[in-house]
Amino acid sequence: MNMKKYILCLSSVMICVLCACGGDDDNNNASTEGQANIELKDFANSGCKSYARTRTDDETWVESFEYSCIHENYLYVKHNNAIFNCCPGEIKADINVVDNTITISEWSTEDMCDCICAYDLSFEIGPLVEGKSYIISIGHRGVEQQIAEFTFRNSMSGVWGVPSSKP
Repeated sequence: MNMKKYILCLSSVMICVLCACGGDDDNNNASTEGQANIELKDFANSGCKSYARTRTDDETWVESFEYSCIHENYLYVKHNNAIFNCCPGEIKADINVVDNTITISEWSTEDMCDCICAYDLSFEIGPLVEGKSYIISIGHRGVEQQIAEFTFRNSMSGVWGVPSSKP
């Protein structure tokens, strides 16, 4: 009987040791090891730059994305002529990062007027890794478009155009 208790006790201890050693793979995730989380910070927007009285007016604004590195490992982006309602409440943005794809979603908290305005939005994203390739998509929540594929450099600057939605 003593031998059975000894084996049972030893088996229980072994199971506890195996459970404590196994399971969590937190330390085995090499793809995220040493990488900081990319964030969106310092989001700001202009007031309505110009507006169309109704949503059917023929006024056209040219959207573009100016970018530059003003802080090491952070990319400053200015979204020129983003189109929102004339009564947007608050204009906000958030970021989602999956592997090397960065998606910036912009939205307004309200749409109470029957007119549209052009706004300039700006923000920083980072920290990014020097020499690493990224894909960036920006736009209204749920209809973001791929704007660019780029290799990040702390010295980069320029303008990304908005892809045409016409065939």
